[in-house]
Amino acid sequence: MLPLLLPFCAAAQPGFLKIDPTSKVAEHGLVLQVGGGVAAVNSDICKTPDCNRLGPSISLGALYKLSPNLAISSELDYVRLGATEDNPRRPLNVSFRSEVIGLSGAVVVNLKDSYSGSGNYRSLRKRFVVPYVKVGAGLVYYTPTSYPGQGNLNDSQYTYDSERNYPAVALLVPLGGGLRFRFSDKISVAPELVYYITSTDYLDNIGPRLGDGSSTDHYGVAAVKVLYTPSLKNKIFSKFR
Repeated sequence: MLPLLLPFCAAAQPGFLKIDPTSKVAEHGLVLQVGGGVAAVNSDICKTPDCNRLGPSISLGALYKLSPNLAISSELDYVRLGATEDNPRRPLNVSFRSEVIGLSGAVVVNLKDSYSGSGNYRSLRKRFVVPYVKVGAGLVYYTPTSYPGQGNLNDSQYTYDSERNYPAVALLVPLGGGLRFRFSDKISVAPELVYYITSTDYLDNIGPRLGDGSSTDHYGVAAVKVLYTPSLKNKIFSKFR
């Protein structure tokens, strides 16, 4: 993932993506974030990458830094999930596509302090790379559609009946982490991996009646986020330094 970020360094402009380790901005306050990536499902009919149809993931959110090591975040995500039955005999003859919207809050913990150095020098120098982990809770709003065969939903002649009433809502627990690359006081880029545990067995429209019913459906997202710290935060907190 690091090589993918090198173009950002090459294209950096003064005051925007210029990599400057020194900063007078305290590690507190509001940060806005937007991200995009791909999503894959772990469900009754598909538990491996081979049967997944990777779908897009888009997210909007905000993060509030409580300290150089701790932050809280809130995020709204849209993902499209899809898969084909992975049983080679395909007794169900089924594929599915699901539109999923998640709203969650999380605690974000930096595995390394955002600052580096020591003494007075430490208070001005920030790390370029900070690894972090996150855990949270929220709700997921989903609408799946299942259909016969291994093709695309748009190509199918008909769809299977719904296993329950949709749209439906379930509980959501995001677990994950990533690396935050700091380019300036305003701009950071963070590739991350998050696994979403849900309380529903119907993300694929296959419940206990047709599936094994031994576990609920989950999904994972690989994304790259751009984090922006508004100038207003800098002006406020510069008064306290």
